[in-house]
Amino acid sequence: MHSEYAVEPTAIGSDWPTFKYLIEKFSFDKGRLISRLPSKWEKKVIAAAKDANLSDVQISSIIERLKSTKKARVFDLGRKIENGEDWIDSVLREHASRPFRGIICKEKPTGCAEALTADDCDDDHPLFKVSRSRDVNRVADEISDALFFLLAPATEIDVVDPFFDLRPSKGDFLGPIAALLAKLAAAGFSDKTLRIHYRTHDSRPPDHMVAKDAPGLTAGLIPPGFKLQLFEWAEIEGGKDLHDRFFLTNFGGIQIGIGPAAAAEGKDTTFTLLDDDHAQDWRSRFELNATIYNRIGRIVEIDSQGNVALI
Repeated sequence: MHSEYAVEPTAIGSDWPTFKYLIEKFSFDKGRLISRLPSKWEKKVIAAAKDANLSDVQISSIIERLKSTKKARVFDLGRKIENGEDWIDSVLREHASRPFRGIICKEKPTGCAEALTADDCDDDHPLFKVSRSRDVNRVADEISDALFFLLAPATEIDVVDPFFDLRPSKGDFLGPIAALLAKLAAAGFSDKTLRIHYRTHDSRPPDHMVAKDAPGLTAGLIPPGFKLQLFEWAEIEGGKDLHDRFFLTNFGGIQIGIGPAAAAEGKDTTFTLLDDDHAQDWRSRFELNATIYNRIGRIVEIDSQGNVALI
């Protein structure tokens, strides 16, 4: 659902019209992310603007747009520059092991088919074109791939699935989550808590029974540094429905048609990027003091060691 781009600081920062055009092409709800390579990418862009003798007004505008938190565009996605390495050498080394969708640079390196100049960055270009929705095969590996870039930089994660259930007899809800956590851990990401929100039902066990069974049902599925928190909610009579499925973070969100549970090969579901403000509106419905739905019982928290707490 999201594409990662390496963007050379001088390619975007040394020309004001280019900066204005390119920076607006990136954000979670646009499906394009700028990899923070180097770690001080924003400072390198500002330095490029100063070296190019852009006006003080233009430089101030660049600084403000890079500092703005309204639209997150640049993310640490686990890339590194080795000491003394040129930007393009680092990018090509990283690209060889974990490919970027595109590499935006001032001059295209020889032999790199994914290289782009700023002039190439048109919405119709094959390497720059993105889709805000697509069908995803309902198998754990493909579901987790579609969600990886949404969760990798996130510090707050809410999974909304009214039908989520730890019990295997109710469906494979844990398979895609386990695959996603494994990929995040392998890429060096950790210290994340997935808050899973589901709808109450008479057939659901009470919180103390969920807590009792959780270690066995999640054994080996939660990597070190990750936790699951389970929230049970009830609709309020005359209030909003709790039916749609989402993965939501502090940066953005994806709506999932049939839901993120795995199914037989050949089954698919539609993933759709949400506008950033819409994603945050949905997240707000599940805050502890929210009044859109009624929370039932206690929060069940499970860590990688099988420790369970009722909160």
